Formats: sequence, C-alpha cells, structure tokens
Amino acid sequence: MYSYEITSTPFSPHSPVLYGILVRERQGDGWVTVAAAAPFSADRRAVSRLAETCTRLQLPPEHLADAAAAFFAWFSTLRGGHDQ
Repeated sequence: MYSYEITSTPFSPHSPVLYGILVRERQGDGWVTVAAAAPFSADRRAVSRLAETCTRLQLPPEHLADAAAAFFAWFSTLRGGHDQ
C-alpha cells in the first residue's frame, strides 16, 4: 500500500513555499519512504489533490513524475495557463 503525502520547502524567506510529494510504502508495522518528487509548485491545493488522487488509485511510485507532468498540464489549462 502506498501513501502519497505533500511536502513543502521554503527556499528562502523571500521566495514562495513550493510543494512536492513524498511516497511512502507500508512495510510490516511501519511506513518506508520509497520515492519523492522535489518541490515543483507553489499551488498547495493542486499538489494536495494530486497526492490524494495518487493514494486513492495506488499509483506505482515509478509513475509519479509522469502523473505530475500530466496533472499540471491539465490543471494549467483550467487556470488559463497560469500556475500559481
């Protein structure tokens, strides 16, 4: 079982917080980090939706980069081409 979780990293006090995704896999009695997508968007809500969708669908971690690219291409068209 996989759990996709949102992560955040402020790069400097004057830059926006960026969000990425951490993938954990259930192993025995605990969770082990198996993949991560570096912070790639300032849109917390969109990244959270992607993480929730990946968890619900149990997306294999090796497909995270493709899913993120497709999701944000689609998401940016909804917002008129602007990622915030």
